[in-house]
Amino acid sequence: METLNIKISKSARKFLLKKGIEDVTFDLFEAEVAGCCVGVVKEITPEYKAPADASGYRYCRVEDCHVFIARKIKILGPLKLTTEGLFKKQLFLLGANPPI
Repeated sequence: METLNIKISKSARKFLLKKGIEDVTFDLFEAEVAGCCVGVVKEITPEYKAPADASGYRYCRVEDCHVFIARKIKILGPLKLTTEGLFKKQLFLLGANPPI
């Protein structure tokens, strides 16, 4: 497992503490779009548990949280864990994108 350095925002820290989350896995979700020129839509999605097999993931411990990032996800720059969403908040990984 490759080790990373990830910063954490105040909103993400509050979200993790409030929900009692200790493990976060960022995976690549791929869906085919019928009738569209795009073909396949790729999105990074969080799951609030550790992967069954961590060998396909990069790893970082942020304070008291274990963060796993799928190796398929492209790292662009400094990584930061933050939140997004107004009504349904979830964790978001800044500094990473799905592969093209």
